Amino acid sequence: MIVVIGGGLAGLRAALTIQGSEQQVHLIESEERVGGRMSSSIIDGFTIDRGFQVINPGYSEMVALDIATNFHSIPAGAVAQIGGYSRFYGDPRRELRNAAVALPTVLRNINPFIALLRGIFIAKIDKNESAEHFLKRMGVSGEIYENLMEPFLRGVFLTSLANVDARFARRVLRSLYRQVPGLPDGGVQALAQELRNRVKSIQCGERVRQITRSGKGFSILTDNSTLTARKVVVATEYQSALSFNSNLPQVRFARSTAWYFTVENVLSKSHQLHLSSRADGPIVTSIELSSIVPSYSPDGRGLLSVTTLESVPESEVRAHIAALYGENLEGDLIARIEIENALPIFTPGERRTGVIDYEGMIFAGDYLTEPSQNGALLSGRLAGERAINN
Repeated sequence: MIVVIGGGLAGLRAALTIQGSEQQVHLIESEERVGGRMSSSIIDGFTIDRGFQVINPGYSEMVALDIATNFHSIPAGAVAQIGGYSRFYGDPRRELRNAAVALPTVLRNINPFIALLRGIFIAKIDKNESAEHFLKRMGVSGEIYENLMEPFLRGVFLTSLANVDARFARRVLRSLYRQVPGLPDGGVQALAQELRNRVKSIQCGERVRQITRSGKGFSILTDNSTLTARKVVVATEYQSALSFNSNLPQVRFARSTAWYFTVENVLSKSHQLHLSSRADGPIVTSIELSSIVPSYSPDGRGLLSVTTLESVPESEVRAHIAALYGENLEGDLIARIEIENALPIFTPGERRTGVIDYEGMIFAGDYLTEPSQNGALLSGRLAGERAINN
């Protein structure tokens, strides 16, 4: 038997890969539900994700899984503060209703967008190049960079673009060009739950305390039992993985704070993603979720999701919301989530192997591939294949 420890995306993907080879696999998750960082809760009837996340069904690993979960697409574009005005930059191919607004806005300063398309599809990335250097080298500069592209990608990677490998940024931008991301009913947890339902042997609410070598395999001590396994895939979050092997590579993580407010009044363009530059205030991104997925709200009130990278007072966040939307927010703060290890940070040019195999104890996670859902799924698949074939 092969045992997978951890029920996040990497662990679920590893288990499904092994299961697909018709080998026996058992997954153990310490929490009562699977999902890892992709978790959702119900607070005062509202669906609250652990931080603002969207799911891109166009990611290569998602396509391979043939996901059945229904996603409500978010508007294909974003609102940025350019020249002192809120301007919507959208993709008229998908958002026909916004074409009359999006096209003139883009045409007003088209050169950076032509440069962006060249960077996404044609240009070569230099060795060890950061996303910041790459975009500026392509000609994405000025207010389009500072107020649109930089805050958008900083909201994706939760760190300065100087810390982001240009390859990762380009993969994100390519995936967004090809497929509009979205959110499912039930929150991001719904995707993890779909994968969980495919795993035949799974145990939640059971913590693994120790893994020791035993003969040609491993002995796994949990809260309530001891299991034996031929191989073990450790797909827990990074700090827990270190407790099983302290020789893992050192990884830095980005942090963020997720804020969720009820919305009692109608905010301008609240259903669209709003972006903000670092100079304007603490908010990176904000969007009203229940206008995209109505089931996120129990009673028709709005649910505003706000992301900051720093931990700041609520008063500063509300003041910045008022500046972004042109009016004060009438509503209550119902959740504030401090996420200390939100995403791994890779130095530009830094390479990871995808998995690490310590003689049958195989480690998987996005900290070994790239900081994305696709990275977690990829690492899980590679770990599962490694467990099967070696």
